[in-house]
Amino acid sequence: MEQEFPLITVGIVVLNRGWIIGRALASLQSQTYPHDRIFVLVADSESTDNTVETAKQVLEKSDFKDYEIMVQRCSIPEGRNMCIKNMRGDLLLFWDSDVVMEPDAISLLFETMKKEKAGVVTASSTYISITSVDELENKLNEAKTKFHPEETIVEIPSAGMGHTLISKEVLKTTIFDPDLTIWEDGDFSLRAMENGFRIVLNKKIEVFDVNITKQSYSDIHIDMPLRSVVRGMRKKARTEVLVYRHTVPYRGAKTFFLRNKRYVYYLGYIPTIMLSLLGLFLQSPITAVIFPVYLFPFALWQFKRRGFAKGLRSLGRSFLVGLPTSFFIACYFAKYGLTKGSANFKAKAQRIHDTTAQVSEESRQETATKSTVSQRLSCSSSCCSGWDAINLF
Repeated sequence: MEQEFPLITVGIVVLNRGWIIGRALASLQSQTYPHDRIFVLVADSESTDNTVETAKQVLEKSDFKDYEIMVQRCSIPEGRNMCIKNMRGDLLLFWDSDVVMEPDAISLLFETMKKEKAGVVTASSTYISITSVDELENKLNEAKTKFHPEETIVEIPSAGMGHTLISKEVLKTTIFDPDLTIWEDGDFSLRAMENGFRIVLNKKIEVFDVNITKQSYSDIHIDMPLRSVVRGMRKKARTEVLVYRHTVPYRGAKTFFLRNKRYVYYLGYIPTIMLSLLGLFLQSPITAVIFPVYLFPFALWQFKRRGFAKGLRSLGRSFLVGLPTSFFIACYFAKYGLTKGSANFKAKAQRIHDTTAQVSEESRQETATKSTVSQRLSCSSSCCSGWDAINLF
């Protein structure tokens, strides 16, 4: 039993998720993987709502092997490291508190890891946006009807940690950088890959990431203390550039900034502020209002999306965090564009890119073949009975 179904620690890093933690744990309880081979570890960063109480009530009634709830102020990477330190068994599954998975998810993640001999296995997720908790079940059911699983397993250079299974062998050499309060998963993935471990994505597994709009529930990076957002800013910029370069090999800064236009917008603060200051110095009203006019649409959008108080906070962070991060990103693109970088990383990135392209081409050819067969069947059925048409093949 132990060899067939090794003990898996499910690590849940959480802060003020009382609205969804019960649903996430219900999804965990529905898993087909043997419950006596699951140890649940909750790392709570001193939630001020009913998160801990709800988790405890659910887990007390569960049939899992055991559970532990750790309450300690921590950032996301620090919480993940707490899970690594206190895990049991040889496998750790990070399960975000706002994630819902289908019942066979853990079994499929484990089977994929065993079959592919991978150190890290993840699933692609469907983003669900709701305006209130009352919409949750209807939105989940709607998303499930639209989900079309692919029989595809591909190697990737980076995995988000919200629904990812990791071997203990990886964790012996790689943990999370506490300075990276965001992009901690990208940095972890790149270092795991550099240490020789494969990262694999199984597109067949159904995972749903639930977020509430216009409420504080999903504004983690806006609600996060400023010191945590500023911490490791340069490392975060470097990680974002490296993850992009290894996901899309040989594409430069132009494509990146076209996909992430907010960074271009933040960089626009510099010339527009300078022009406005020049306008004030020259007493030119038209020139002086260039920056306020530039900022107005963004401010209006933030206030509409987050309300006045959080919109104002978001504006402030666009100066204190967004602008310097954009500058660092531009500098790192210049650096890695002018240097050879790691040959090992480049080779792996190209191999992953080629494998993904090959899988996509095979999938396309398979679809085309099915379409051709379907057309032939349709044509044949017009001349003979359905049974005879099938026998033609």
